[in-house]
Amino acid sequence: MVVSCMDSRKLFEYSQVLRNRYLEQIASLPWAEAVESRGASFDCLRDILLHTIDAEDRLVNYVIPGRTKDWVPRKSDEFQDIDSIRKRAREVESKAKACVANLKPEDLEKKVELPRKDMPTISVQVEDVLAHAALENIHHFGELIALLWQIDVEPSHMGWIGYLQR
Repeated sequence: MVVSCMDSRKLFEYSQVLRNRYLEQIASLPWAEAVESRGASFDCLRDILLHTIDAEDRLVNYVIPGRTKDWVPRKSDEFQDIDSIRKRAREVESKAKACVANLKPEDLEKKVELPRKDMPTISVQVEDVLAHAALENIHHFGELIALLWQIDVEPSHMGWIGYLQR
């Protein structure tokens, strides 16, 4: 019997690919659809997408390297068109890919400090931060799926196995 462990780096990469699929799907909609209030965890499709970008930025580009105090969240109203969101996504993704590419297997076991809003900071392994970043985004992609269905748009989702087989 072969037993293997999930590679958090691969899972994280999957979440980036998914985000780009949703970004392009939202780009195909009229801007008014992207910013219409929908009563979800974040107000509109744009804001949910931006949250996934911010979550990745904070967790991968600031928590993992130990620079959490340097991170500044972006305000969604700074983004008034899809191109500004694409630009932000490319910047964050580029830095995150470089960070992840430089991680050695022993780095994944290293502990980092994860500050949490209104809760004590905890010490977690880098591998768990990567998994958390991916899973945080994936659960918001589920939200995007539901909201797209509500406006009769078939989401361009790709499951994990489909991703592995591409």
